[in-house]
Amino acid sequence: MKKVSVIVPAFNEEKFLLATLESVRKQTYKNLELIVKDGLSKDKTVAVAEGYADKVISRKDISAGDARNQGAAYAEGDILVFVDADTLLASDTIERIVEGFEKPNVTLVFPKYLPKKEILEMEGRKVRMPRKIDIFWFSVENLVRNYVDKYAGGMCMACDAKTFREIGGFNKALKVCEDIEISYRLRKRGYVICDHNIVAYPSARRYVKVGFIRTLFTYFFYSIQWHLGMEQPQPKMIR
Repeated sequence: MKKVSVIVPAFNEEKFLLATLESVRKQTYKNLELIVKDGLSKDKTVAVAEGYADKVISRKDISAGDARNQGAAYAEGDILVFVDADTLLASDTIERIVEGFEKPNVTLVFPKYLPKKEILEMEGRKVRMPRKIDIFWFSVENLVRNYVDKYAGGMCMACDAKTFREIGGFNKALKVCEDIEISYRLRKRGYVICDHNIVAYPSARRYVKVGFIRTLFTYFFYSIQWHLGMEQPQPKMIR
C-alpha cells in the first residue's frame, strides 16, 4: 500500500485551515501523513496545525512553490498531495488519487475543482459562495484542464514523489503559475491523469476580495511574465 504525504502550505490561515485539516483526517484512505508548512504566520495557524498535523514546519518562504518544496522535504510518502489551506477534499479524494497512481508511469494526478460553499465576510458584508460567475469560471477551467491543456491547480494536485524530486520540485522563483509550470515538466516524464471522479473544493474568495476581472488579469499578466522569463513581483492577492 502506497504511503501518501499530504502537504498543506499555510500563511495566516487560521480561519480556513481547520476545515481543510479535518477533511484530510476524514479520508477513507488511512496510510497517509499530514504535513503543514507554515510561513511564519502571525495568527493562530500553527496552533491549529499542531492539533491535526503529524509534522508542522514553521519557516520563512518566498512563494507558494517554495513553501510546498519545504514541506515536501519532510515527506516520507510515495505520493505527494499538495492541498491549499482553504481547500476541502471529498472523503474519497486521496483513495481515488492513489488508484490513479496504480497505472504505470503516472507522474501527476489532479481532480475536478468545484468552488466550495461558504459565507465570506468582506468589508462588513457577507457574501454567500459560490456565486454563479464562480461556478461558470471553474467549469470553464475544468474543461480546459481536461480536454485542452492538462495542467493541475495548486489547490489540490498529486505528484509521484520520486519524479517530483528528480525534477527539482516547484520553481520557487515563480509567484504565480508555478503549478502550471511543474505540470508541464511532470508530463514530460510520464502520464498525467485528470480524473473528474476525484473532487476537491477550493475557495473562490480571492475573486471576491480582489475582484473577478482584476484576478483574471493578474493571472494573465503573471503568466506572460513567466513565459518571457521575467521576474514576477509578489502579488498581495496570493499570499
